[in-house]
Amino acid sequence: MVQTTVTNTHLATGIPGEFSRSENQDAIGVILNSAAEAKNIVGRVVHFVDDNDYEVGIAADGNIAGILSTPKAAYRATLDDQAFLPNESQSEVATRGYLFVTLPAAAKKGDLVYFGDTDGALTTAAPGVAPAADHTRLPGGVVVRNNSGAGVGEIYIDVLAGSTETPSA
Repeated sequence: MVQTTVTNTHLATGIPGEFSRSENQDAIGVILNSAAEAKNIVGRVVHFVDDNDYEVGIAADGNIAGILSTPKAAYRATLDDQAFLPNESQSEVATRGYLFVTLPAAAKKGDLVYFGDTDGALTTAAPGVAPAADHTRLPGGVVVRNNSGAGVGEIYIDVLAGSTETPSA
């Protein structure tokens, strides 16, 4: 018997933490070292630990490193579901490029991307709208495709040369 039709009612958009396009992408290899290991969630913003160029963590004290990325290359002790990546494991951090990420609400193309200072979770706001007090602008962070609700969205980041301008309230 030959397959003659395909029924797909839920087209997959992308995997959070994966690059969505092959152009302008950069990532670095790092070792995870967060104070709270359970916050090592792919697609969240990490910082360097004490200005160490090799260790990163959620809400660490150093400069911003980028977005914890490339989940298919991350360490897995088993094939079971994995809510977060373990500390002391090798991972990758995206520093520039187009990425799929998890967004908490609808977002429009051109919205600015922010991250929570304590958990690295992403959120968005329209240009000219100030973010929540405990959020910081992701360098170069901008939504590049409309997102109709909470879930996977596509953004662009540039940690080294992107704008960090934040509207005031």
